[in-house]
Amino acid sequence: MPEKTAASTDPAFEAELERRLTLLQDPASGEGFLDDLPWHDVVIAAVVLAALCVALTWWGYPA
Repeated sequence: MPEKTAASTDPAFEAELERRLTLLQDPASGEGFLDDLPWHDVVIAAVVLAALCVALTWWGYPA
């Protein structure tokens, strides 16, 4: 059986959680889940991360 935490026994927390879940699930509300990232943003992030790794490796191991 899961342990009870302070958050799970707080009625204000439970009410706010239910309100937010209802907003997300209601198609008529203006709230909703975020769209997926465009593929080119993911590619740019991967290229920047790879370049950063190469630059830090080059900087950390002097000739």
